[in-house]
Amino acid sequence: MKIIFEPIGYVFSDYKTPQQAWEACEKGLMTQNISKIIVNKKYQDGLKGLEKFSHIFIIYYLHKAKKLEIETCPAPMTIKNLPKVGVFASRSQYRPNKIALRLVKLEKIEKNVLYVKGLDAINKTPVIDIKPYIKEFDRPLKFKQAPWYCWLK
Repeated sequence: MKIIFEPIGYVFSDYKTPQQAWEACEKGLMTQNISKIIVNKKYQDGLKGLEKFSHIFIIYYLHKAKKLEIETCPAPMTIKNLPKVGVFASRSQYRPNKIALRLVKLEKIEKNVLYVKGLDAINKTPVIDIKPYIKEFDRPLKFKQAPWYCWLK
């Protein structure tokens, strides 16, 4: 089976390489850098109502990821002494399908342009989809997290 996606838009960011995006990768929603997502005008009406949300998920294609790691380090290169884990137990960019998911803070929308904080995508990254963060769907009351993500505190 072949799966084909058409980008709905593109990221425009100060990050030009994956290495430059490590800050956003490490800081997540605490990142102050603002990225723009320019949505194709034919999908602009699909943004109606999105301004009512403070946070959204961006699903994007890691078009510059050139390798696959079935086992990987579950943190940016600046975080040391962590175990290697399976790629599906990490947020690594080196995945079988180079799809990423990121929760970002929506700063504003101007026509077909979204301004977001916390996005670790590099300039000209294809965006596959956008979904609102809904606490009743997306935040479990109880959860557990692997100890190798303790560096995020």
